[in-house]
Amino acid sequence: MKKRYKVFRWTFILLFVVFMTLYFSQLTGYYEYQNYQKMVMTEEQIRQFEQDVKAGKEVDIKKYTINTVKKYDNNFSNLGVNLSSLVSGVVEKSIIKLFSTIAGYVSE
Repeated sequence: MKKRYKVFRWTFILLFVVFMTLYFSQLTGYYEYQNYQKMVMTEEQIRQFEQDVKAGKEVDIKKYTINTVKKYDNNFSNLGVNLSSLVSGVVEKSIIKLFSTIAGYVSE
């Protein structure tokens, strides 16, 4: 019984830490700041485009756009995806087992 308690306690602590990390990142505005940075860059590019048009320079769309598509296709990222899938499967099975156990206690 103590082993189950330890597992439950550490799982709860881990989930709490993850929740608090996400909560504080949202609270401090990290996501909004990232979007603001993208907007500022876009406004700067629009100004540069307008200046180049007024100056009569040759305009190429590739010069003013930001490539936001990032490629993470390497062995390390594939390992991360596989590990994430494994953890997801274990968590899913654990939650199903937990709720079935709780349901068994409730129905008794």
